[in-house]
Order: sequence, then structure tokens, then C-alpha cells
Amino acid sequence: MATERTLSIIKPDAVAKNAIGEIIARFEKAGLKVVAAKMMHLS
Repeated sequence: MATERTLSIIKPDAVAKNAIGEIIARFEKAGLKVVAAKMMHLS
């Protein structure tokens, strides 16, 4: 059985509004499991 994976990128305005926790909670409520998270500043 193949494993499916999803990449999610949270936009800067959501980070500025401190909505990261709510977004991750929505993923978990939908039955998705967050296995890694990384915060980067892109230029």
C-alpha cells in the first residue's frame, strides 16, 4: 500500500496573524497527521 504525503505552505499573512496553530488544528481535525514542521524565512 502506497503512502500519500502532502506539503503545506502557510502564507506570511497567516503567520503574522498567529494563525499557525489553528491551521494545524484544522489538519488534525480532518484526520491528517503532522509529522514534521519547519519555519523558514525566504528571500
